[in-house]
Amino acid sequence: MSKALNATGRPILYSMCNWGEDYPWNWAQTIANSWRISGDVYDSFSRPDSQCPCTSYDCPLAGFHCSVLNILNKAAPIPSKAQPGAWNDLDMLEVGNGGMSDSEYVLHFSLWAILKSPLIIGTDVRNMTPATLAIYSNPAVLAVSQDPMGTSAYRVWTRPAATDEYGQGEIQCWVGALAGGDFVVALLNAGNTNTTINTTLEQIFVIPSATSANGLAPPVLQSWDVHDLWGYRMDDATANAVLKGNGTTPNGGAAGYMDATNSTMRYNATEMSYAQGLKSGEKALLGKK
Repeated sequence: MSKALNATGRPILYSMCNWGEDYPWNWAQTIANSWRISGDVYDSFSRPDSQCPCTSYDCPLAGFHCSVLNILNKAAPIPSKAQPGAWNDLDMLEVGNGGMSDSEYVLHFSLWAILKSPLIIGTDVRNMTPATLAIYSNPAVLAVSQDPMGTSAYRVWTRPAATDEYGQGEIQCWVGALAGGDFVVALLNAGNTNTTINTTLEQIFVIPSATSANGLAPPVLQSWDVHDLWGYRMDDATANAVLKGNGTTPNGGAAGYMDATNSTMRYNATEMSYAQGLKSGEKALLGKK
């Protein structure tokens, strides 16, 4: 298949699926642009299912009905296997299908983006709600997905937390390098209660520190600006107007702009690519400082 697609002379994305069997992350880079790493996702954040029997990437029976948390934990050991043009595929997005809370859908979308998994809409766009559109169209998170450096985030720690009705509960910290010397950090609360999660620069940069002469990587000693990638999330009224065909863009088709009626940052990727927008510092792609 790979040879046949290349023989067309046209750019075609080859998405390969063997559900993670035969460890495709070790060899699929030579023939495909993405490869599934697990059994099929379903619309649950943490609920275990006997039809998805494995909790590790080393899985003899991939199955299906795998939760978001199950797939994230399978992806954690193998982020280094991805590279620009060749990606671990965590399966399609379930955002908008009704089985998770809004916060869980935000987390689902965010982690898929920072891990550089293909972002494939898995809901019926004809019946999309304003909240669903606001998640799928967040320009700051999409910019991380499309970051020119193309480096997948990795998990630096995981800790136990209050368990839910399915016996699942943990908190995690994920870190990813971005072009221009920036980093994305995701603190994941997969516990059953509201939780304040703390981390340190030493923990965030634990991997570069491990090879530093004095035990601390230079980023640990720097000062950093913090941007909330969901700080300019599109509000429901604006999203509803877009869905009804009443959304507007400013004259001149500016790439990034603040909606005049609210504090929503929006971005026109047709006018300017994400790579160009990041290079020029478009505010819509940087989140709220």
